[in-house]
Amino acid sequence: MGTCWNCGTQITLKNEEVKCDNCKKVINYCCNYCKEWFSLYDESSNLKIKECKVCGYFICPKCGTCSQNCLKEIWQNEITKILSPEINYQNTPKLQLKINRILDFIESIKINHEQITCPNRKVSITYAKNRIKSCFVRILGYKCRDKKDLDKFKERFEEISNVNLGTQLTINQIREEGSYGQEYRDVFNLCVCLGKLKKQIARKTIDGEEIEFECWRRVEEGPCQLFDAKELMKKKCPKCKEKYDIEKEYCINEKCIYKKGKLTGQNRKLKLSISNKDICQLNRGGFKK
Repeated sequence: MGTCWNCGTQITLKNEEVKCDNCKKVINYCCNYCKEWFSLYDESSNLKIKECKVCGYFICPKCGTCSQNCLKEIWQNEITKILSPEINYQNTPKLQLKINRILDFIESIKINHEQITCPNRKVSITYAKNRIKSCFVRILGYKCRDKKDLDKFKERFEEISNVNLGTQLTINQIREEGSYGQEYRDVFNLCVCLGKLKKQIARKTIDGEEIEFECWRRVEEGPCQLFDAKELMKKKCPKCKEKYDIEKEYCINEKCIYKKGKLTGQNRKLKLSISNKDICQLNRGGFKK
């Protein structure tokens, strides 16, 4: 997660990934505390190193710290204050170990993060770094069941794009009867990033009581400067998991040549995959509560 040290691209890695799809380098980070560089790939265990469940940053294998702004730092200070003066580092040599166990316990509990959004378009980080990208590649045909499914998804986008400027829209107003409207919500947020919708809070009176509700207004403001939809699709070898540019058809790894069967001697055919490059290139630290 975060910024690729080599090419500066904003990326979100899947569970097994350790390389940036844009430059194909293994991701390295410089620790915020000890200033030592470390790789996401631990060669001794052949595994990706752990992430902090609180801030989402990778934990430095040299000093055990994560983000400078991690809430665990605040938690540790508060726990230390609560225990003092009766319990302190002088009379309890293993105090830090016990505090660490308390922090691990808190971290293991499901943490409800406050919603954070980009300062420009007010799109939540969940959509900006995940759902909008999935929505966009579906418009390109990725993971659509068939042409009918693809056409239906494109219709939702075109339906919003064809609405008159200034029109106020809500999910319930435009969604199909019997559906939950999640796909429309995905498309709405994509349209915000593309400058075709603007998120707003509106008010109306029901039974004499004024209530607030979320809505979108049709605009034409142009795409956000940090919206980058180039090269979102990659090709991936189903065996070695190496990724290639979209125009490649076969894996070049000698270990991926078929050894038996009717395809003996042929290179393994690549499958379509989504790049780990973020469609939103705003640094995660730039999202605000």
